[in-house]
Amino acid sequence: VYTRHFPRIPLDLAQGGFFFKQSQNYKAAMPTLLAIDTCSAKCKVALWKEGSVLLREGRESQKAAQNVLPLIDDLLRGESVLLDQLDALAVVTGPGSFTGVRIGIATAQGLSLSSSIPVVPISSLAILANAASRNFDGDLYLTCIKARDNEVYFAAYQHIDDDVKLVGRELVNNPEAITLEGLVKESARGYIGIGDGWVYREKLEKSLGLKLANCTNNNAASMEDFCRLAAVRFLKGDVFKEENVLPNYVKEHMIYS
Repeated sequence: VYTRHFPRIPLDLAQGGFFFKQSQNYKAAMPTLLAIDTCSAKCKVALWKEGSVLLREGRESQKAAQNVLPLIDDLLRGESVLLDQLDALAVVTGPGSFTGVRIGIATAQGLSLSSSIPVVPISSLAILANAASRNFDGDLYLTCIKARDNEVYFAAYQHIDDDVKLVGRELVNNPEAITLEGLVKESARGYIGIGDGWVYREKLEKSLGLKLANCTNNNAASMEDFCRLAAVRFLKGDVFKEENVLPNYVKEHMIYS
């Protein structure tokens, strides 16, 4: 259980960039969340407030380190939201750009530590599965995105009560070597594939021993998909202190270059 402590000691992480004040109450029925995604090609931040999404996106790709704090500052100032008014931070923990993963987590950890705000860490593969579940009815959502060295990240999720539950574990391997133990080859509603790794559909279907009912081979998840999933998990209590938010590289041994 995450406990919020008052009063808080203000700490300005952006040289005058963020607002702080002492919170007066804690509103959980409709959470206000700040979502951070530095794993994608362009840095994105979003404010989930009263069921709506407000977005800021970097103009240049691969510039997350330079963009993320100014984007957050611009978003919060533009909507007159104080950092202390956030119920939680949500951050994409990977898999994805290794550098991007570390930037996003470091940002969330710093903001969480400075203002005692809990963090909702979410896998990029879970966000894709959540997006697919809003558009397709299936038994399992098979997410697959390109990795380094002609490999793919892969995971299977079930959609349960507005959340997605990981079946087995997240994997990384060559497309022809991806397998999932206990996967039933036939299903009532079918298997749904999502993610740019499905450009290797023929190899993946062969290695998994199944045929997809529907497939979209792009990483078509929005910040709204991310925020909706984060809000559901926040209300379920799936929140963490900053020191327990860790990168999700999937691979156990990474070369950081």
